[in-house]
Amino acid sequence: MANPTTNYGFVLPTATDLVTDLPADFDVALQGVDTRLKALQPGTTLGDLAYSSATANTNTRLGIGSTGNVLTVAGGVPTWAAPASGGGLTLLSTTSLSGSATTTVSSISQSYKNLHIYVKNFYPATASLINMRLNGQTGNIYNYTYDDAGTNYFNDGMVNSIRNASLLYNGTAGYGDGTIAANATLIINDYTATTSTKTFQWFGGGVWSPITNITAWDGGGVYMGNSAITSVTTFMGSNFSSGTMYIYGEN
Repeated sequence: MANPTTNYGFVLPTATDLVTDLPADFDVALQGVDTRLKALQPGTTLGDLAYSSATANTNTRLGIGSTGNVLTVAGGVPTWAAPASGGGLTLLSTTSLSGSATTTVSSISQSYKNLHIYVKNFYPATASLINMRLNGQTGNIYNYTYDDAGTNYFNDGMVNSIRNASLLYNGTAGYGDGTIAANATLIINDYTATTSTKTFQWFGGGVWSPITNITAWDGGGVYMGNSAITSVTTFMGSNFSSGTMYIYGEN
């Protein structure tokens, strides 16, 4: 026997082998084929994958991953891993707004790209609008436009705060019936930047009196400071009777 194949070197019988030698010759040849095929497909379990190893004509077995894993590359070879967290929202804090006019959440994580602040089901103790401040700043640092029921407004550096949503009068002073709460969302883009301003947008809605008169606000603008946003203050002209502020990080 001396008739190796080109790629894998399988030793095959030659034309001059005697008939009596063929059984043994084929045994040698087929054992070589079997060994090589196993090297090319080393899987042992349903779902296994094979990839080329550093050894010529040999593959490495990659066992099936866990449910929800994705195939990625680490150290130059394929591997299973949990999906990256990009594009989703991660809850950073949950804060009750009940019983106080002003609530500040500080030490906000700087590990995300954008910040989403959601104020859910809030009521004022007396008629007042919800407002927000970033990093506690009250100077002429907020430049924005907003739309109130189809009417456009512009503010060049609001002194006190970002006026970011409508409100629900909760039954005090004869407004509303206290059964429908207002909601507001503020999104701050690239909130960790320290060399540029930050754009933001907001939207929200609630009920004025009478209860069938629903109002909505939306708008956006620029926070003119270069500092990263590390704290958010939510406040009203009166105490919150109820409400919850959720802060999410987005990648």
